[in-house]
Amino acid sequence: MGCGQTKPAEGESRKKSVTFKDPPVDFIEPSPKNVFVLTPQLTVTPDNGIYPPKPPKTRRREIIPDDIIFQTLDDHALKVPKSMESSVEALCRYVIKPAKNDMEKCRLFYRWITNNISYDTAALFQGKRKPTDAESVLKLKTSVCIGYANLFSALCRCANITVQKISGYAKGYDYNPDTRFELGHATTHTWNAVHVDGEWRFVDCTWGAGNCDEMKKFHFDYHDHFYFMDPDHFILTHFPYERDINMAIAWQLLQEPWPLDKFNAYIKPSMRAIEWGVEFVSHQSNVVFTNAVSIFELKSRKTLSVLNGELIPEKGESNRAYSYAYKCGPDVYKIVVRPPSVGKFSLRILANPENDEEAFLLVSYVIKCLSTDGLVRAFPYHWGIWGPSVGLANHGLILNNVCPLIMAENGELEIKVPLEKELEASSRLTHAENLVKESDNYVLTEINGGNLYARARLPKEGYYKLQIMVKLDDDKYKTILTYLLGSTQTLLGTNKLPRCYRAAREFQCRLLEPLRYELPRNTRVRIRLKCSRNLSLVLKKQNLDVQKHDGVWDFLSTTPNAGEKFFISGKLLDESCNGSTYKGLYEFSII
Repeated sequence: MGCGQTKPAEGESRKKSVTFKDPPVDFIEPSPKNVFVLTPQLTVTPDNGIYPPKPPKTRRREIIPDDIIFQTLDDHALKVPKSMESSVEALCRYVIKPAKNDMEKCRLFYRWITNNISYDTAALFQGKRKPTDAESVLKLKTSVCIGYANLFSALCRCANITVQKISGYAKGYDYNPDTRFELGHATTHTWNAVHVDGEWRFVDCTWGAGNCDEMKKFHFDYHDHFYFMDPDHFILTHFPYERDINMAIAWQLLQEPWPLDKFNAYIKPSMRAIEWGVEFVSHQSNVVFTNAVSIFELKSRKTLSVLNGELIPEKGESNRAYSYAYKCGPDVYKIVVRPPSVGKFSLRILANPENDEEAFLLVSYVIKCLSTDGLVRAFPYHWGIWGPSVGLANHGLILNNVCPLIMAENGELEIKVPLEKELEASSRLTHAENLVKESDNYVLTEINGGNLYARARLPKEGYYKLQIMVKLDDDKYKTILTYLLGSTQTLLGTNKLPRCYRAAREFQCRLLEPLRYELPRNTRVRIRLKCSRNLSLVLKKQNLDVQKHDGVWDFLSTTPNAGEKFFISGKLLDESCNGSTYKGLYEFSII
């Protein structure tokens, strides 16, 4: 286990690239005779007073509403001349010039260190340790976490700022939820706390500086939030431990301190999760036991456009989806997970507020599946959130957040979506295991009476992905609704649905029967068509003199010979359409 964050190679997802980031941590192998601990230090002010560790009364966002307020200070810290780096004292004098208070001084120290001190991976992975005192770290420009903490402490002391160095356990590089921290074992990380404006605040320069990748190479990757992070967030990844356990507990800076057992069992949210204000509502334990299915609920301060749960077996990789995610409230999301077999899995929940090619790790779980409900079918792969897309109302559709999973009892179902304005729409149907050929022919999309209707017929057992798309101003189509459809049976001799042309939606037609694409040759069939508009219909190239009742045409017609196409066409009569031609509405095939 190390003191740093991991950044594995990109492109680990099935389709889109995925970035995982975790910080570095030092690991000192304990000697059986001499357990490594940090001797408690007195926290002394310049006036020789003592500030005991106490929880801060204010949240970070109350004193730092946005890190942009440090922009001028950060720019100064990033442009310190090399000539000012001859000693800790010289660096301190120069770097704090623009600071107006102790918080700004600490920020300048934090930003300079995170930009200039690289993590010493040779010390962590190869045991090639270098001096970690402040002056040596300043000279070498590299160190492990205790060196980062020593340099920050020295700069604070030069500026007469009360500072504490804290050691303990951290969920950093190569963290494994199945491996527990034990009191008396080696500490794995070191960080700082500073006393500013009457309150203690955490600072972790090591984790703020960057990450180690899977090749054990350090990359600068600056993070704001390890500067003055709130204690209830800090405890998720940092557990203080010293020989004086009461003092160690006090340095959690929590009103209700955590025992080590809770720290071991609790999930490790990623930095992105903390930045985006993600709260894991349903499952806080990093090991989850499940029977057949588990539903993970989370809240996010940021609206998420991408949310996925990747379920990976203990041995090997999985190229199928056994989870789906959807939004069920203004800021509430659920991920449904159905392991395909009994055994141990890793569940990685990935997300992004932007609907783009990259998703970031929010949290990882160990899933231990104890039983399943027989054969578990894979879900269709979907990069994003099932159900309504972000900005659905902008396209004229009215739909609250709903569970996107719809099971078809008899292999057929219909979805109705209210509309606020006229639009052109289309649908696409895909079987998760590609068992249905020409699957788009099993979905029919119509618009009538201020509603969009999507009728789907599911010929094979399993799950389907139904995408409802609307036409944009640039004539391109955008998916605005994605449903997960399921069928528990395979239907023999399932007929495709009639082909519906754009004019049918434009004229707001709805076909009531026949609802099959293939019709028998030379046979009388009943045709029922609903439309509130004033239409002239053509069938087999002949005008129809048929009256409609309650907005429905109802008549009989004889189908042509086998191999021919059978069309219903029409044109509007209630508009200025002189010279307009008939447009195809529905198409059938004669067998």
